[in-house]
Amino acid sequence: MTAAAAQSFPARPIRVVVPFPAGGSIDIVFRSISQRWSPLLGQPIVIDNRGGAGGALGAKLVAAANADGYSLLYGNAGPLAIGPHLTPGIGYDIFKDFAPVSQTTAAPFMIFASATLPVNNAQELIAYAKERPGQLNYASSGIGSGLHLMGELFKSVTRTNIVHVPFKGMGQAAPEIASGRVQLAVSTVPGVLPHVKAGRMKGIVSSGTRRSPQLPAVQTCKEAGVPGFCSMSFHALVAPAGTPKPVIARLYQTLAKSLSDPELRDQLMKGEDSEAIGGTPEELAKLLRSESAKWEKIIKTLGVKGE
Repeated sequence: MTAAAAQSFPARPIRVVVPFPAGGSIDIVFRSISQRWSPLLGQPIVIDNRGGAGGALGAKLVAAANADGYSLLYGNAGPLAIGPHLTPGIGYDIFKDFAPVSQTTAAPFMIFASATLPVNNAQELIAYAKERPGQLNYASSGIGSGLHLMGELFKSVTRTNIVHVPFKGMGQAAPEIASGRVQLAVSTVPGVLPHVKAGRMKGIVSSGTRRSPQLPAVQTCKEAGVPGFCSMSFHALVAPAGTPKPVIARLYQTLAKSLSDPELRDQLMKGEDSEAIGGTPEELAKLLRSESAKWEKIIKTLGVKGE
């Protein structure tokens, strides 16, 4: 890309790969953000849902794309911190193949249960699961996803035996939990909230330090007596490595401005249980390294294997 082209960026629509199917939390959150971000960029944002392999399929697609700012990845801990430690030869390197743009949001994970399961909080779930080792199962958005690892972390800190059932995304998993065919799920709130409001699912425990505005009756990990389950999810935007700095700057500045909008911040918190961040590329680079180190340690401790 020439210097002049970088200065006039963007001159056409931008494709943002969301590496999970439509209808999951990450997809819902980014669609809210993109509605505010697109006018500031002056171009449409085309959301390309590419689910599979815990987010790795979409990540590989962007890692191999032209470094011109027109193909971006909106990812979370699955593809951006966990996958490379869980699956050797995953096909990309977080630090060599991507250029950080911005952390957009932070949100707690939550354990959800089918309304048919006779438990209503963490201690009831732990007792119920211990009486039925290997008989309960939990859904995640795929092997190697953050939801998978949080499920394994919950099992480890509570010493329970619950079977993992991977899906391509929570949009596909939620109906199975709502029906009772799968009893439990690890998710962030937006992807399953309609099922909770309809009485088909219920929140059991949050991994956050604050209670959810949408589900204020659900205890935090510390309140529930499982502090080892405490951890936050993050969403972030990255570009292919080698993307010109003026393009990264333009993407970051417009995205951060959109995330400073009070209406959007309020919508993300009250509607989607997500705290707007809008961090700098340098801050995201530090976050990715710290998250990578954290999840590498957890994976080794738990002995979790990828596909």
